[in-house]
Amino acid sequence: PYDTVKTRAPLPTFDCAMAPCVISCPTEQDVPGYMQATAKGDYEKAYQLIKATNPFPNMQGMVCDHPCQYKCTRINYDQPLLIREIKRFIAEKNKNNTIETTKAKSGETAAIIGAGPAGLSCAYYLALEGFQVDVYESTASAGGMAAFAIPAFRLDDQALAKDVADITNMGVNIHYNTHVDKELFNKMRSSHTFIFVAVGAQNAMQLGIDGEKAAGVYDQLDFLKK
Repeated sequence: PYDTVKTRAPLPTFDCAMAPCVISCPTEQDVPGYMQATAKGDYEKAYQLIKATNPFPNMQGMVCDHPCQYKCTRINYDQPLLIREIKRFIAEKNKNNTIETTKAKSGETAAIIGAGPAGLSCAYYLALEGFQVDVYESTASAGGMAAFAIPAFRLDDQALAKDVADITNMGVNIHYNTHVDKELFNKMRSSHTFIFVAVGAQNAMQLGIDGEKAAGVYDQLDFLKK
């Protein structure tokens, strides 16, 4: 059922050992590494390899669209490995495990606008490097699109909450129900070394047809939120 396992990456003369699953992954996860660790029963090492480039193993184990699987080299022989399901298995095996080791406080501070996947990812890796991080979120919960645009039967609240808790347990402060206006933004500029803007993709796709603004008609994002 698969056309090809080839990727768009160039193939230099002396660099032919690039796994297509790694190249196809948006975060270039070490898929072969955590597959091998899982096969050997070293679930903690597998978890560490996943979190090296992905702070959301619980969420991604459920809802990632796994482009890696479509390029898995096992396709040359039979069927691709179920990489996403293995990630979910590893996340469940480590649900009580906190492996993050942050560096000593660097004295650097960062303010992040938005507690969606981008903002939380930024907060996670900056905290690992010893930054003091404050995240400002306009709603009452973290997760952004992952929290309100994915139905509960695809992503349960506990999986997302575990990933968020792992980030806040590193010392990241999330300020909920906080709208960043011009006044607050100016305060952030004076109180933080860096500012990262991660407000997300919040505009719904318009159909461009008569009646789409009529009463009782919802755009897709409002519908999913409700």
